[in-house]
Amino acid sequence: MPMKNISIFIVAALFLILLMGIFYFMPAESVWIALGALIVILVFHFLSRLVKGKQSRESKPSPWQNLTSLLVIFVIIFIIFVATLWDVVPSALVHVLLVSLIFTMLINFLTVPLAIFHKLREKKEIFQPSTYKPRVSIIVPAYNEEKVLARTLEALIEADYADKEIIVIDDGSKDNTYSVASEFSRHGVKVVRRLNGGKFAALNTGIAVSSGEIIMTVDADSMVARAAITEMVRGFEDPQVGGVAGNLKVFNRNNLLTKLQALEYIVQIQIVRRAFENFGSLTVASGAFSAFRKSALEEAGYYDPDYLLEDFDMTIKMLKSHQILHGSNEAICYTEAPETFRDVYRQRLSWFRGDFQNFWKHRDAFFNPRFGIMNKLTFPYMLLSMTLVPFASLVVVVTSVIMLIDGEWMTLVMAFALFAVLQLLLSILAILVADDDLKLALYSPLFIIGYKQFLDFTMIKAMIDIIVAGGTYLRRERVTRIGDVPHAQLPAQAGPVLELPAKSVKGVGN
Repeated sequence: MPMKNISIFIVAALFLILLMGIFYFMPAESVWIALGALIVILVFHFLSRLVKGKQSRESKPSPWQNLTSLLVIFVIIFIIFVATLWDVVPSALVHVLLVSLIFTMLINFLTVPLAIFHKLREKKEIFQPSTYKPRVSIIVPAYNEEKVLARTLEALIEADYADKEIIVIDDGSKDNTYSVASEFSRHGVKVVRRLNGGKFAALNTGIAVSSGEIIMTVDADSMVARAAITEMVRGFEDPQVGGVAGNLKVFNRNNLLTKLQALEYIVQIQIVRRAFENFGSLTVASGAFSAFRKSALEEAGYYDPDYLLEDFDMTIKMLKSHQILHGSNEAICYTEAPETFRDVYRQRLSWFRGDFQNFWKHRDAFFNPRFGIMNKLTFPYMLLSMTLVPFASLVVVVTSVIMLIDGEWMTLVMAFALFAVLQLLLSILAILVADDDLKLALYSPLFIIGYKQFLDFTMIKAMIDIIVAGGTYLRRERVTRIGDVPHAQLPAQAGPVLELPAKSVKGVGN
């Protein structure tokens, strides 16, 4: 066994063993509830998948299958937990804190082993030769992207996939985006200019004028690696796969904030996403770099208007139509991360608002077992992660202050040390799996205190915004483009450019 795999196993084992240290902070009753909950979830999901495997898609689900959702199971566990511990720990704050610890423990006990399993299975598949070479249409929606567009197009042109077409959709930019894109038309890039209609309209326009069997979306601030398109297409060799998400990495790791975001991307993709891929599901196929079968997009109904996260919306729609979504960790794409707190706040506020918008739009997925793994696991996991965890974080802060006032600082120090080491091991594990820079793990304590509270506050703010707005559209927050990677000088001569009015293509108007 290669030394790298041995290191991954050792770190994973240490993490899972240390994770059991959470039991130290729980009453004995909660320990048994946690273990029972883990068994219940595993048994329910096993039975649900066993029954579903014998049913057709059109079969009416059995009534008991409605109880196999992670959301339903968690609510039941929460009620039992509170009832059991009411006399043991009368504080409501501690109740929520202990429940959040249980949730953290269960999720990590499940995601880490599943991520390692996926990594081992991936190693066996990655060296298989690929003969599937469909035409790929790469859509780059652009609005005021003059600083970053050129380097994105250069990377796409240099990518080692022969049968590709690159389509830039200038969505009514007010800067020189159109001029920058036009320089590349002599290199085979198709440039379409339309009135501003939003990113969803730009993407639908690109699909309408595309000729490829595979539709790939790339943000204007992202740069694909040379082999990224080839590796992405490899994921479609299975005819049941409807979409593949690429491996996003932060390239501008030049300050504390961007390094934290780089580590955040790595952990999310290499641990959480890998775990869900075992079920043919993803939380989000990011619009920054993802690909779909054109037929699957048509079945899902293209991109809908007035939603902040059109990529999350499309991911849900594809999962609802029973498409299988995978990730490709070898299809690497480098993206630009915001470099100031203000821009990170704006970006995440838009992302989190979009998440809650889509939860509301697709709320039927929480209650209809016809939606399979999305109903059972994916959607409930995301909702619990974005509601329970942020509020539990606030409870942790309040509880910590109370403990300090009461002089219980030693217990607090022990708890922080435990979670800091857990976060460090989880970060090292994700970095080893990703084959990235281990120095990033030094920033992991800020995911316990500091950066985590910043994200939790932003998430709570986004949730309140959507509740107050009644789930309706809120404007997208724009972040500053850095554009500090110079692009090569191309010949000034340009080829013909398409001029496309906003409503000239059916279904892609404002």
